[in-house]
Amino acid sequence: MSKSLTDALDGNAWSVSKVAFDLNDVLDDEGRPISERRADAPVRAGVEMDMRVCPYSGIRNGQWMNMSALAQISNYYNPVMAEIVAFRRRVGGDNATWADILAAVMDQLASPAIQLLQKRDGHGPVSAHVSVGHKLAAGFFGVTRILHERLALGETFPVTADAFLALVDETGALVGTTEVCAGSPQMIRKATSLLVEGGPANDVSLSPSRLDIARCLAQQLQLGLFWRLYDQLHLWELLRGETRQRLVPYSDFLTRKLESAATEFGVKAPAKPDISRLPLTLDSDMRSKLTKALQDVVEQQALQEDMQECLRLLAEPGAAIRYEGDAEPMALQIARYLHTRRLFEAALGKLELQLRELLGFPLDTPISLGTEIFPIPRAMPWYEMVVGRRVGDSGHLTGSTTGVRTQPKSTIK
Repeated sequence: MSKSLTDALDGNAWSVSKVAFDLNDVLDDEGRPISERRADAPVRAGVEMDMRVCPYSGIRNGQWMNMSALAQISNYYNPVMAEIVAFRRRVGGDNATWADILAAVMDQLASPAIQLLQKRDGHGPVSAHVSVGHKLAAGFFGVTRILHERLALGETFPVTADAFLALVDETGALVGTTEVCAGSPQMIRKATSLLVEGGPANDVSLSPSRLDIARCLAQQLQLGLFWRLYDQLHLWELLRGETRQRLVPYSDFLTRKLESAATEFGVKAPAKPDISRLPLTLDSDMRSKLTKALQDVVEQQALQEDMQECLRLLAEPGAAIRYEGDAEPMALQIARYLHTRRLFEAALGKLELQLRELLGFPLDTPISLGTEIFPIPRAMPWYEMVVGRRVGDSGHLTGSTTGVRTQPKSTIK
């Protein structure tokens, strides 16, 4: 059974997003794993996996595709797409935005998790209809996430199937690590057109709570992308920017690790997120706070505690990576980073509480956000080695030491 689902049902730290992306052991009521070949090995045992060579032209040609999954998808394709069309019409009418379309994708992607949570069912199965909706949404999800990351950087895309399919081609989204999408070009275009551009009105009924759950999950994903972009800017500064020139690793191993990590970046700093693209549905107070944090214009009073602790730790010898420079700007840099991370965690946590309320779960159990929604902070481990102290559960530098307490080298690398 999924650990994330077990945690939710047992009252341990959990989140809806964590459950939604942790169902690799769940079957549908036709005996197929909802994750297909990504499912855990025991779940796949005995399940037909008819793998054939892709006959379609393009980058998929000649690679393996899962025809068994396609057969099931074909059986439920029309009712699932009717749901997607109805959802899109309910949230955006004839003028749906990319945010509305993201919500439609999240609605289907999270549907197995929502069904299990609503039933308080730790094992399943889920209905085949729900399973197929999840599989179709999984095909859209990666491209939709990339699109929203680019939107967060200020790019614009017309809300058309052609724009979406162009991004599919650009990113190679139809090709996975072990297999390619088995749908025909006609099926892929039809599904994309219905998702992005909509279809005729139908009589599919959707509950208000279903719409609200999907909107919350979509907004969480959008906020998580802004956090990832902000974190990436700090990571670049540590690995490639002026800060790197003042970092003195304790060992040759750490020097090589820094140099290796830096190879993913170019000399030029990544683009900053466009604050005007923060989700419009975000409440005004949180939007204002995040806007200031993303621009690093936070009031000094909000940073004081972190700054004082950073200054104290930077003055102590023995960190895994010593900072050779003016301590105050570095303390300010770290304090801003920690403050912004706490703000994003708070905003995501507030949305999680809304999700729990919609699903009828207690609000007082601890929150553990999934990494698909709240990406792991990549700059933070380097900052921790610079100050010699880990970030604690409070989001401040209250954790254990990083373990190196001997005098480091003095030559700048």
